[in-house]
Amino acid sequence: MSNEAMAALIRALLSNVPVWTLILALLLAVLQTRRAWRVDRWAEASLIWIAFWVLGIGGVYGFVAHLAFGPFLAEQIGWPNSPFQNEVAYANLTIGILGFSSVWYRRRDYLLAAMVAYGSWFFADGVGHVVSLLVDNNNAQFNAGSILYTDLLTPLLVVLLLWLSRAERYRLR
Repeated sequence: MSNEAMAALIRALLSNVPVWTLILALLLAVLQTRRAWRVDRWAEASLIWIAFWVLGIGGVYGFVAHLAFGPFLAEQIGWPNSPFQNEVAYANLTIGILGFSSVWYRRRDYLLAAMVAYGSWFFADGVGHVVSLLVDNNNAQFNAGSILYTDLLTPLLVVLLLWLSRAERYRLR
């Protein structure tokens, strides 16, 4: 693989963390439940993998990115830089900790609380991206790109998975 191709791959991975972590989580859930597949088992396994990859890895990544590269990220979103970048970083860290600890504790009530925190925050972020797109015509990559869709659709998917897995408790023991 050439240096240019490798650089493009790394750039794509770093700018689409919410996309590839979600896809990876769903694929791992399929692999984990393939021998005794039922929709409720797959949904519960998906939630656990989402907790690890989307909340945990994605949250820590967001923490580092907003803390270390705040001005750059603000520019990529199409917004001015501000001290709130640090607060977004710390909120991302909180989501990361909730995701990792959900996997560690494996309790339905804890997982539910983590998913509610994640879903409410990121869905609201998605609404903010839509408002910025419509009101300010902000077509910046990190405002109107894949983040717009993952911020809106992943929380909705999480709600659906919570509902589908409501009777399953196998992996949460």
